[in-house]
Amino acid sequence: MKKIIVSALAGLSLVSTAKAAKAAPTLEALLPAETVLVVAAPDYASAKKHFKASALGRFWDSAEFKPFRKKLADGFEANVLAKIEEALAIDLEAFEEMASGPVALAAVAGGDNVLEPSLLLLLDAGRKSFTLRRTLSQMKRGWKQEGLEVSDLEIGGIDFVTVSDSDSDEKVYVGRVGAQLIVGSEAVHIEGVLTRLEGKGGEALADNPAFVADHGTLLKGADFYLWANLGQVIPQLLDNAPDGTELGIDFGEVFGSLGLNGLGTFAITYSERPDGAHSDVFVGLSEAKRTGLFGLLETRRADASPPAFVPDGVGAFMRWRVDMGAAWNNLEALLVELSPDVANMVEFTVGLLGKDKDPNFDFKKSFLTNFGDDMILYQMPAKGHSLTELGSGPMVVLVESPDPEGLIQGIGAVPGILPPPLNEAALESRKLGGHTVHSFGVMELPDPSTGELVASEVFFAVKDGYLAIATDTDLMRGLLDSKAQTPLAKRERLASAAAVVGGIDSGFFGYQNDRAMISNVMDTLRSNADQFEMIFSMIPMEGLDEVGLDSWFDFSVLPKGEEVAKYFDITVYGAKTDARGVTLKMFSPRPPDLKR
Repeated sequence: MKKIIVSALAGLSLVSTAKAAKAAPTLEALLPAETVLVVAAPDYASAKKHFKASALGRFWDSAEFKPFRKKLADGFEANVLAKIEEALAIDLEAFEEMASGPVALAAVAGGDNVLEPSLLLLLDAGRKSFTLRRTLSQMKRGWKQEGLEVSDLEIGGIDFVTVSDSDSDEKVYVGRVGAQLIVGSEAVHIEGVLTRLEGKGGEALADNPAFVADHGTLLKGADFYLWANLGQVIPQLLDNAPDGTELGIDFGEVFGSLGLNGLGTFAITYSERPDGAHSDVFVGLSEAKRTGLFGLLETRRADASPPAFVPDGVGAFMRWRVDMGAAWNNLEALLVELSPDVANMVEFTVGLLGKDKDPNFDFKKSFLTNFGDDMILYQMPAKGHSLTELGSGPMVVLVESPDPEGLIQGIGAVPGILPPPLNEAALESRKLGGHTVHSFGVMELPDPSTGELVASEVFFAVKDGYLAIATDTDLMRGLLDSKAQTPLAKRERLASAAAVVGGIDSGFFGYQNDRAMISNVMDTLRSNADQFEMIFSMIPMEGLDEVGLDSWFDFSVLPKGEEVAKYFDITVYGAKTDARGVTLKMFSPRPPDLKR
């Protein structure tokens, strides 16, 4: 069956642009109302054109990136695509020039007690109808040569090819109406598409209220989008969930406690525009249903701009206005609802913290309920080009508190419940310049990128009503000294970019210096190319003879970071919360020195 799916869906993953012939029916007018998932390009030719003109598209096609891109493309085409073409007798070049109008892959909910959805692939070839017909003929011959069962079937008055595997009862139906390619796993859904294609009615996705609401506010105008109707899928999953009685688990109650049964729709959109790249991630969740896990993360609408002490040279910044004290109370309530025994164990453990040194110490009061509603994080660009520094540098986290010293006391109490010798760790104070900082001394902590133990020291200090946490002495001292510097908030074009994602007063705002990050990544990969070559050469590539990834990913030919810096600038993040749900908005403005 795998052969059928690969061959039937190859066109979706490999299509490229051509000139559009005429206006094709919209995807939402053709797909069934019962569609629960769709990945779509409403106008593939335009989307491809937009991407090629974008900063990222210019970088991909650039002369600087060509040596690496060519090796990667040659390796993939020679060792993957060629083998697929040989096995399936398909000329993939035909698909590369076919897609013109709407393209979509959709999952359609089955009937009662049918958990597995059916698949639908729609592709409009515009003026390439002859190419489409020729390619389908080639596919048919290839299936027969592979020993698959191929037969002809009429669906809705249109001739389709039925493809099946002798080892499976599953079938795939492939056909076309003019330049419209239709591939599906259920004939009844294909028949519905044909009916709507002829304008004879039938319930379509455009009639689904959940889709209509998201299409008007999110999906319309996007180059690409993914949309899922979780509110329709989750109840069906629960109805078909295994019986958890023996384990003492009621999956319906668990989902309800976590707040997952309140989810509606989910969507991701991506669009390239003259001003830059736009992307949204939407979670449909009405305000009344934001309980359980979602109640922990309720963002308060407030100023989330970079404070004056955050320097312009940061690699990344994030500020989140969330009531962490309320989040802990919500977590306690959630634990009680999920498992009273676990909740009691957590409460007992929390009650022990600090008692080994002070019987009267109240960890919950000193720490858990001692948070404000403001969390700030910023990270500097990496200082070097070692693998441990790949894409990251020194970082500071600040947490607002009415009593930051109490938070430090609470941190000092944590080792008391740890096994030996960790329970012997003591929080010590020392001077850093003219400031008092606290730490447990030098510790060996696992590096997130390699897993190797690296000597590190975490510092805690008080900064203007915040607990400050840092792993770098220079960064911590710079924060505490409050030396005059150009703040991130004054960065050119930051305010205008922030306005695109909803401004800086939504309670959440993030920033990333793409130029600095990409430059560091390029230089780090180049500097460590021999190590990556060794790693890639050890990864087995089943079915690719003696070919290894090291022949595809040759980091030694990557351009220097400074050579491609012009293709990147910044990315900003913002959050929008309304009655329907929460939207994470991202925007990467076009670099100012990159001409169109």
